[in-house]
Amino acid sequence: MSLCLCVFTFFLATVNAQRQPSPTPATLRIYLARHGQTDWNVEGRTQGGKDIPLNATGRQQAEALKKRLAGVHFDAVYMSGLSRSRETAEIVHGQTPLVSLPALGERRFGKFEGQLTSDPVIGAEFQKRMWDPNDSLDGGESLTDLRVRVRSALDTIQKQHTSGSVLVVGHSYMNRMLLSVVFGLTIDQMRSFDQNNDELYLIELEPGASPHLWKLITESNLADL
Repeated sequence: MSLCLCVFTFFLATVNAQRQPSPTPATLRIYLARHGQTDWNVEGRTQGGKDIPLNATGRQQAEALKKRLAGVHFDAVYMSGLSRSRETAEIVHGQTPLVSLPALGERRFGKFEGQLTSDPVIGAEFQKRMWDPNDSLDGGESLTDLRVRVRSALDTIQKQHTSGSVLVVGHSYMNRMLLSVVFGLTIDQMRSFDQNNDELYLIELEPGASPHLWKLITESNLADL
């Protein structure tokens, strides 16, 4: 399945019905956000399954995401069981039902959780091992196992929503894997991008058609154009 990457540009960081790509009635639109910033993000520590809360910047990012999505009607907002995802979703959701889906949790990184990625020894070992599809990172989760888990999460969402719009507040590597499942990405393709804490993607799924991927461009990521 080929990946169709599109860009929707809103310099005022606002999404509304007039500016959105127009779906057909059978289209399922998955808005894919990453949780707001945490102190461990700033420090460059590997979080994985560690339950690290948002910091002040992360809460501001969640408020900004809420404003960007103010014109979008969601049928549900999905979050993982980790507080950084839950806190972001709770800020954004408004009156939309919140659904906790543990299968949307971040990849578990075993012995590397809490470690600095800048550490010359641990960081180098982490980078060498993390993209081996069958390496569970000494008590963590392999990419192969992550794929199975994320596919089950996506199946759950699609069973509940054959059309309409949902928001998923996920995590860096979980979101990469979700895109990999939808678009059939290789590991090298997964390695080539990383969603920032304040970035928003949109996946459009339409029966009988290739899925489309859109990325919101604001003042903060104009260089991606």
